[in-house]
Amino acid sequence: MLDSNLHLHEELVISVPSDPNPPRAKGIALPNEGWLLGAVLALTASAYIGTLRFSFVYDDDGQIIGNSYIQFWRHVPSYFISQVWVHIFPLTAGNYYRPLFLLWLRLNDACFGLNPKGWHAAAVGLHLIATLFVYLIFRKLTANPALSAIGALVFGLHPIHVEVVAWVSGATESLLAVFFLPAFLAYLKSRDGAAALWMTLSCLLFGLAIFSKETALILPVLIFGHCWIYGVRSGAAAPGAVKRFLQCTRCVLPYAPIALFYLFARFLVLHGLGHNSVRLSWRTILLTVPSMMGFYVKKWFLPVRLCEFYDMWYWTSFSFWHVFLPALCVVLLIVALWLARRRLGTREVAFAALWVILPMIPVLDAAVLPRGELVHDRYFYLPSVGASLLVALAVDWLSRASAVPGKRGVLPVYVAAFLVLGGTLAALASHEASFWANDMTLLSRGHMLAPRNLVARNDLAVELSNYGHNDEARALFHQAILTDPTDVSAYFNLGRICYQEGKYAEAEQWLRQSLALRTNVADVYLELGLVQLRTNRVSESLASMRRAVELRPNDPTFLFAYSVVLAQNGDCNSARAQFQAALDIRPDLSMPPFVMRGCAIVAARK
Repeated sequence: MLDSNLHLHEELVISVPSDPNPPRAKGIALPNEGWLLGAVLALTASAYIGTLRFSFVYDDDGQIIGNSYIQFWRHVPSYFISQVWVHIFPLTAGNYYRPLFLLWLRLNDACFGLNPKGWHAAAVGLHLIATLFVYLIFRKLTANPALSAIGALVFGLHPIHVEVVAWVSGATESLLAVFFLPAFLAYLKSRDGAAALWMTLSCLLFGLAIFSKETALILPVLIFGHCWIYGVRSGAAAPGAVKRFLQCTRCVLPYAPIALFYLFARFLVLHGLGHNSVRLSWRTILLTVPSMMGFYVKKWFLPVRLCEFYDMWYWTSFSFWHVFLPALCVVLLIVALWLARRRLGTREVAFAALWVILPMIPVLDAAVLPRGELVHDRYFYLPSVGASLLVALAVDWLSRASAVPGKRGVLPVYVAAFLVLGGTLAALASHEASFWANDMTLLSRGHMLAPRNLVARNDLAVELSNYGHNDEARALFHQAILTDPTDVSAYFNLGRICYQEGKYAEAEQWLRQSLALRTNVADVYLELGLVQLRTNRVSESLASMRRAVELRPNDPTFLFAYSVVLAQNGDCNSARAQFQAALDIRPDLSMPPFVMRGCAIVAARK
């Protein structure tokens, strides 16, 4: 199937004239282009070198530190038959089928263990590779190394990427990019000849990209768009729309079997292609999308006060400030690009806009995104390739417009843009990245910038309690309950704090209030089981622990705790079985000898 599709692509290369180097983009003579690219990569690396001192933060705890599945090679096959968070939410279908991202985590753990310095170095390395390929793509599209360097510089240093580079778990975006970008570059090279070779490479990279993150599904559509825009030489007569459509369709056929295979695997693993996180009407989604789009426009042009958390809400009715105004800004931006298209390059602007729009479509579905997480800076990582190209095109136009024949060429504007953009963006990126150093700085900033965001508030309270500031943590949890009386996490954490303080009766009250709101939270049952064990209610503790393990059968911590309680109740065979189940997941666990000796004593007394 793939061979026949590649043959069709070879025919297309012959039948559709290729124009990868449009006449408007003339190269600038440089003494050594490698030095220019090296400067871009060096400046990008310097902005993020400080992240090597950072700790694991936020979801790193559950996804890396507490995830036994990425700490042993025996679990690698399970990456391809389960969703990313199966170790915590085994009974939830989920929306994240990313086996190669899990494999990336496994490789990092094998190399660095739980030393965050190595993980952060790998994250910076991914971003540098992505920046390199952005340069190569722009170079191929425009034949202008100076323009390409400006575009790659903007991509490499823009602070909106801080979340991806400074947060280890955010590397899912850059991992996708290091496969997605060369896949597109290989397609571009296939237009110059050796189509079968380059398209085979492009398809292989597409397969790696799509199993890293589902956003890669847009690659064939992006290639179709490129074929439509660039398929005819500038000034040549364009074929009819039907013929052009068929030609571009044939161009993307080689990718179809890979995409279908991925979708089939995703459907089997997730029991569907995707699942809504909240129930929203189409009216609510449509009214919410303008504020989401406006957010990304604002953060691109004004990349300050960035964080993991934002106060972004669903809109069920028309609002001037949150619906009309952001929609108007987006429309005005589109109109501005349309009016400037001839100055910047009609085809380049059209393609850059397409690259911005396509990757944004999946992340504008508010029903799929979890409540309180409608927007994230990392979602603009891939779209920013198109935005960076638009910035580079604007700099190129300014350089040409300011050039005076015989007196001043285009290079001074490029040099000035390189220095100004590079210095400004590097300083901003370094500053914004500093808040990702540890959980306390990240969550404190998150709560300051998004005071109504319950995730930021609760996680900050948990971090405060970890440092022994229980009174401050308790106050934040009570605020959360006042804001949302159905906040299960707040009740649970109040119970956890009371348990740590030895206030077992009060702890049980808070935990039962949490269970009254939601009956399927494993952590609550585990904590309740510990409270009951402390108050010498072993049989009740067993019931709570059993329920916790039923809800989270893949967590060795839960299995181990259950085995200990079973042993204290004298059920030695069941205790050994549960401990063996924990060992199957985490082979480095060890049961203290006195536990089983105590089990034998209790069993004998019975």
